[in-house]
Amino acid sequence: MTERGLGALIMFENRLRKLKKEREKWAKKNSIECYRIYSEDIPQVPCILDRYPNGFVLYDKSSLHFRAESGHEERLTTIQAIIRDVFQLSEDQLILKHRQKQKGKDQYEKFALEGNFFWVKEANLEFKINLSDYLDTGLFLDHRVTRGWIKESSKNKSVLNLFSYTGAFSVYAASGGAKKTKSIDLSKTYCDWAKQNLEKNGFVGQNHLIINTDILQWIEEETKNPNRERYDLIFLDPPTFSNSKKMYEEWDVQTKHRNLLLLLLTKFLNDHGEIWFSTNFRKFKMEVEEEEWKERGYKCINKTKESIPFDFRDDKIHQLFCIIPNEEKTN
Repeated sequence: MTERGLGALIMFENRLRKLKKEREKWAKKNSIECYRIYSEDIPQVPCILDRYPNGFVLYDKSSLHFRAESGHEERLTTIQAIIRDVFQLSEDQLILKHRQKQKGKDQYEKFALEGNFFWVKEANLEFKINLSDYLDTGLFLDHRVTRGWIKESSKNKSVLNLFSYTGAFSVYAASGGAKKTKSIDLSKTYCDWAKQNLEKNGFVGQNHLIINTDILQWIEEETKNPNRERYDLIFLDPPTFSNSKKMYEEWDVQTKHRNLLLLLLTKFLNDHGEIWFSTNFRKFKMEVEEEEWKERGYKCINKTKESIPFDFRDDKIHQLFCIIPNEEKTN
């Protein structure tokens, strides 16, 4: 290992020990069990470390070129050893994953078959987590703040959760007093997971429906239904791209978001309803102009900055837009 590489690892260890103290104090004060500790703070150590009650997940963010370099595996082994030493972890308490761009149905495919499931708490709600079997664990930590906002906004409302993943937003909406929730996702695995999350928190029955289907096809079919349901709050956090064979058509968030948002606004939203739209596409640009929202009696507020949790130093981890009624009076 080069002297420069060794120096970066020493910096990493010092940084990690400092973050350990800061994050543990903050998490205890705020009753948070699952949180991010390290996120590429040192450029020569491109990884992410998340903490859960039953273990830690380390994402290797190295580029393919960097991974191909000699010494990469040795460096990664040393990084893991440092983490285990700082947090006093056993071998099986630290799980390594390689974070990379996903294509097609990759986001639904398993990494392992360990069945490492357990329950964690967030805001006095419980969520099922799996650290080893999938790229993501079942709970997007960067949306902790947004989930809280959804809870506060859901009282006595009908909530539609599209691309619902494991249903965390539906659980929060229900806990905030939503009169009904509807969660829709392409993956049967995640729909079953969402059902367990809702049931664990006491939300069952016809008021909390889960639909396993292609969202775009469902929307097209519902649009033709004159008796379709309308909703007070619609939340969607779609993938950046997908060409899964299960899908009615290819999805690209940049090219398709405009039509989808306007369709939801005009055909699926109740009067005075709201749409909350999130994306983790870093180069995303909202293509509905301010005047177009205004013509429909709405405005679009970018709430990204306020929605990034304290433990995330990456201010591009997601973007969040709230499309709400425009209260300005016209003469």
